Amino acid sequence: MSIMRKILFGYVILIFIPVIAFGYHYYSQIYSNLTKQFVESRQKILEQAYANLKTDFTRIQSIQRMLQYNSYVTDYLDGSYPSDAESVYVFLRYIRPLYTQLFFAHPEIESLVIYNMKSDIFSISDHFVDRSQLDPQMEGVVNELEPGKGKWVFDDSDTSELVYYQYIYNSQYTEKIGLLEMRVSNRLLANFYKAAGVEGNWRAMLLSEEGKPLSANEAGIEVDENTLRQLQTEGNPFFINRKTIVNQLEIKELGVRLLVTGEVRSVFHSIKQREIVLVTIIVLLLLGLSIAYYALASTITKRILRLARHMRTLNDDNLKQRMIKSDKLNSKDEIGFLTETYNSMLERMDELINNVHRAELRNKEAAYKVLQAQIKPHFLYNTLETIRMIAESNNDKEVADISFWFGRLMRYSLLSEQDVTVLAKEIEMVTFYLNIHQMRLQSRLTYEMEIAVNAEVLECPRFILQPLIENCVVHGASAILRPVHIRLQAIENDQEIRIVLQDNGKGIPAEKLAALQSRLLGHHVAKEAETEGGVGLMNVNERIKSFFGGDSRLEIASEPGKGTRLCIFITKKMGVHDESVDC
Repeated sequence: MSIMRKILFGYVILIFIPVIAFGYHYYSQIYSNLTKQFVESRQKILEQAYANLKTDFTRIQSIQRMLQYNSYVTDYLDGSYPSDAESVYVFLRYIRPLYTQLFFAHPEIESLVIYNMKSDIFSISDHFVDRSQLDPQMEGVVNELEPGKGKWVFDDSDTSELVYYQYIYNSQYTEKIGLLEMRVSNRLLANFYKAAGVEGNWRAMLLSEEGKPLSANEAGIEVDENTLRQLQTEGNPFFINRKTIVNQLEIKELGVRLLVTGEVRSVFHSIKQREIVLVTIIVLLLLGLSIAYYALASTITKRILRLARHMRTLNDDNLKQRMIKSDKLNSKDEIGFLTETYNSMLERMDELINNVHRAELRNKEAAYKVLQAQIKPHFLYNTLETIRMIAESNNDKEVADISFWFGRLMRYSLLSEQDVTVLAKEIEMVTFYLNIHQMRLQSRLTYEMEIAVNAEVLECPRFILQPLIENCVVHGASAILRPVHIRLQAIENDQEIRIVLQDNGKGIPAEKLAALQSRLLGHHVAKEAETEGGVGLMNVNERIKSFFGGDSRLEIASEPGKGTRLCIFITKKMGVHDESVDC
């Protein structure tokens, strides 16, 4: 299959069909999400309206406390006034202004009546009436009232007003002296419906505790049996079926459930109308883009095919062949850049092949020089051995010993076959090194060794002890005239091996010691070292960390005039370190 067909086929399979499928799925998801978000927002509006309604209920219910704590009202209901005239005077002078104030502050209250619990109380029409005049249908409601609590109920009359009942007690709260009845106009629920968004195509319905519609409150509203069945089973405060959006809310104060319904098609009518137009535009757009993509791809593939044909003709004999730049207009785009890079790569490959040939010749020459260089250390070893044999024949033990020690040191130093040795070999080379300096310094240098580890099997890098011993000799013994003693100790515990090297030389100044300790901890780069000893310490420290890993390290401690102490910590197990060890 040609590249043009592959591009077209890939476009249809990888772009066209997935875009159509994704567009349909995306549209469905958007439609579903919008519907869900809309219903959730409606639910929040409904809950906010209910919160405002509860505030109105609480405000209206506060009237009972105002009447309860008014001494004139409680005295009137308790029969504290001996004559009717005095009762009328108190009512006109103190109680009726209170009623007027309450009606003014709460305009939704249509009537406010207190039923006298005592028979000898003077009755005043529309304000204080006898308990016997209470609607018999409300007897069951008022008999269930708990002390200090009231109850909202619906009037069964055609007006369907809200009525609130609550008892009023005497000043000692020992006796019921009155029953408060407040009738609220339908404007309170109308404002609640308006705040809940019940307008236009949205309808509201109140359901009783048994789940039966209160048709007297919302005449003409019908809910199908499927929606009513879902109301009994759904646990969510809102749901959507095929045709209806339902939001519900329990109004605990009234003992009812509010049901707000609306039609899905009325909510998303504009989206449905534009659905066909949207799909048509997507199809036409994809077709137009397909044609444009094909035209653009054909111009690109021609140049790619030309490049591919050139690549097929390449071999080791014609790497210097270059492409002909026929298209100057597109020479700066990505394909032009690819062509230029390809030509540069050919030139570079040809150059590298020539360099490889030259490098092979140089390697052969270097190998020949290495063979020649091997003659020099062997000549040095043979010369030292000749000196030792002559010294022994002349009974000159000191010259023989120092020739032997120096020869062993040279062999160990110049041996380049491997960088790993054992600790016993390192200690042996250190002994030779100290013997040579001891012969030079005589009684000014003494040393001792205490090896409490299996040094024959403990592998370590080469030259981790010699630079430390050299620091002790050069900066310790050779820098002062008094005798210097060097002690090498190797001990171990369950967690680590410690190699301690200590001298009683002149020590290290505090500033220089702090700089060395900081660099050993990695706080400064190695190029800040100013002395050879500093470089040696850094080198040993890095090699110990790299070879042994874990918390392995080199630590240094010193005190001017008293000597220097170097500790090598070798961790046996990764990450295990004895924090109590103090170098």
